[in-house]
Amino acid sequence: MSYTSWHTYGYGICVSDIREHSVERIQNLLAMAPVLQKNIQEWLDECGVSDPDYDDYMEFDQDFRLGLATILKEVILEAENVRLEACDSVDGKDYLLFGPDYPWNLANQKQIKTGEEVAGIFKKYIPVLTDEPIDIDYQSVENGG
Repeated sequence: MSYTSWHTYGYGICVSDIREHSVERIQNLLAMAPVLQKNIQEWLDECGVSDPDYDDYMEFDQDFRLGLATILKEVILEAENVRLEACDSVDGKDYLLFGPDYPWNLANQKQIKTGEEVAGIFKKYIPVLTDEPIDIDYQSVENGG
């Protein structure tokens, strides 16, 4: 029997610190990314969900089960053209990080050069989801399996 662990490093937030679970806030966030909003609505329709609750939205990420982290990641990608990484830790917390990457992977994206620019993006979207302050900082997220 073996165990493999990995770390995801980056500058960002612990999405699990967002404790408000409001359908209205999720819908306001999705309104900032019309293509994603349409895709999620089509998915909800396919699932037969006509009046979604918060948990219904969190089920959209069927692959990695990162819920709000995935939705926030996709909203920022569509609205800002910035690719972030959604991940989870061994203790079950979800994160959204701006991490190091190869320059050729960033060619078609908005160029981010400072931590202040990354923080500015998070500060634009966090208030849509919660009124509570969320720390934006360097993260080292460990997981394994």
